[in-house]
Amino acid sequence: MFVRADLRLADLRGCDLSGADLRHARLEGALASDLTIWPNGFDIDAASLVIAEDPGAEPDVLLPAAAITRPIPPLLSA
Repeated sequence: MFVRADLRLADLRGCDLSGADLRHARLEGALASDLTIWPNGFDIDAASLVIAEDPGAEPDVLLPAAAITRPIPPLLSA
């Protein structure tokens, strides 16, 4: 999982990556925090990460449902 993944600029703050295989993953500029859990033996210093404060809990509703829906005509079968 994540072998050769492009995680540049990803927000990994607080993520549990303990089971991830990060071999050859690109992590340049990715955000991490002291709550990010890394796989055993992962070299944080060599990964070019940006260490930042953890953002805290996510809000219950990130985007109201009405804002992400749009009317689409029903599909017609042939």
